[in-house]
Amino acid sequence: MNLTKVTFFRVVLLLMLFVISSGAKAQVSNEKLLENQEQLMEMIGDLRYRFDVLEKVVDDVMWHKVVGDVAYIDKLFMAGPPPRGAEEATTLHGSNPIKFWTYVFIPKDIDPSKEYPLLVFSHGGVHGDFNTYYTHIIRELMAQQYIVVAPEYRGSTGYGKNHHKLIDYGGLENDDVHESMLMMLENYDIVDPDRVGLIGWSHGGMISLMNGF
Repeated sequence: MNLTKVTFFRVVLLLMLFVISSGAKAQVSNEKLLENQEQLMEMIGDLRYRFDVLEKVVDDVMWHKVVGDVAYIDKLFMAGPPPRGAEEATTLHGSNPIKFWTYVFIPKDIDPSKEYPLLVFSHGGVHGDFNTYYTHIIRELMAQQYIVVAPEYRGSTGYGKNHHKLIDYGGLENDDVHESMLMMLENYDIVDPDRVGLIGWSHGGMISLMNGF
């Protein structure tokens, strides 16, 4: 909440400075004023990404409140393929793998000596995210003793402007989801490799379909 207030006051201050400077510099050309206005509007537009990050932090806390009684919850940082065009990149940054977060939900009542089915849950919305909107589904899946991995593939909301703009619109986010599945199979002995399912709708449904082949 404090961060939101600070950001808001910064915007107000910038607007005031813009108005004051516009009045004080009567000789400034219309072109320069328009340029300043465009820069200011861009700054204001970028605030949405900062608010999204704040909302994501709050929602991550809420996960423990709404399903923490039935699930062990983790959030892992992992890497997918480099961005499209990386083969022609001239810098190391341009060819680096894309890092993203992945949620893991494990039922609290399972027997750690046994293996359980895994569901790979891809959120929809293209620029959506896996948030507590899905609470009722996760609770049902925990009751049925599924292990769930839910990747915040490239383009997901809540991780800043750069991650938001990495969306490949049906391309490399499929690979991010696939990497999440492999990560679970390679690192969790309680996952049954012969019982892996894919779930999602809208953009998540498309990703599930592509990963089924």
